[in-house]
Amino acid sequence: MPVTLTVHDSQYPTQITAQLLRGLRVRQLPGKFLYDSPAQAQRWLAYHQAYSPSRTEPALLALYQEAFQAALRAVTASALHYVSLGCGGGTKDVLFLQQALAQCAHLCFTPMDVSAALVVETMVRLQSTLPPITSSPLVVDLEAEPEILPLLERYEPTNTQRIFACFGMLPNFVYRTFLPYIRRLMRPTDLLLLSANLSPLPYPHSLPLIVPQYDNPFAHAWFSGLLESLGFSAADLHVTVQAHTLSDDGQVWQIRAHAQCQRQIHLTLYDEQFPFANGEQLQVFFSNRFTPQIMPQILAEAGLTVVETFLFASQEEGIYLCTGL
Repeated sequence: MPVTLTVHDSQYPTQITAQLLRGLRVRQLPGKFLYDSPAQAQRWLAYHQAYSPSRTEPALLALYQEAFQAALRAVTASALHYVSLGCGGGTKDVLFLQQALAQCAHLCFTPMDVSAALVVETMVRLQSTLPPITSSPLVVDLEAEPEILPLLERYEPTNTQRIFACFGMLPNFVYRTFLPYIRRLMRPTDLLLLSANLSPLPYPHSLPLIVPQYDNPFAHAWFSGLLESLGFSAADLHVTVQAHTLSDDGQVWQIRAHAQCQRQIHLTLYDEQFPFANGEQLQVFFSNRFTPQIMPQILAEAGLTVVETFLFASQEEGIYLCTGL
């Protein structure tokens, strides 16, 4: 079936161009460009399939199912609006909707992502798996903290309760601003299902376990695909993956991928010239990690209250059911 998308103005071409040029000027590419094109979306899906614990660890999917059941038990309204903030390929969303269909008299679904290709992937998965559900797929840049509430209200009956799902997003956003933004979207009765990439031990003790998940051929193909699309050649750059602590106690740390110039480069994009010196670095990617002990504090600082926690046995991933109360 055809898929009809709504494109928010945060993903209009003029905005995309301005963000890309600004990122090249400051030598930090916005993470959205790793997913933005159809080719990059496919590279991410291949990487995700090979390295995401939700794909490689069946027990983690069972944990998500447990979290879904808990969220649905907390639903008090007959009408439910399930909002996926960063739907990716939609695997987890379809699993949730399969459970919700048995409980909710009226169910609607808003999948959103910065990548139109990934939103379409989610909708195709939905159409091939479930009976028709009222859906309003949205292409939007959540990093811009857009006003999306009017779009969410468009398809809702009165007295609808919302569950916001935010899976795999927290690592790649500035969490101190992104989490309060999510909180502002929530009404008193709304719920949030949030996943976080965790670090079993503080920095640097978990580095040998976690860094290889980002320093591998699939991840490098994903990083390099973006760089080549901008006009860099493979011989121009050497991509390295390193970790840095973000807190004195090592409870929050970050993995970063940088492309280092192997020679002097003059890149021209949209009629603007970008000279890169030999040895200069361009940040391509970052991912935040939190210890399980610090996550309740991180969420509380954003105004979110943890109702229930679902911690994977390896302590590398956690799912948090939250309210805004």
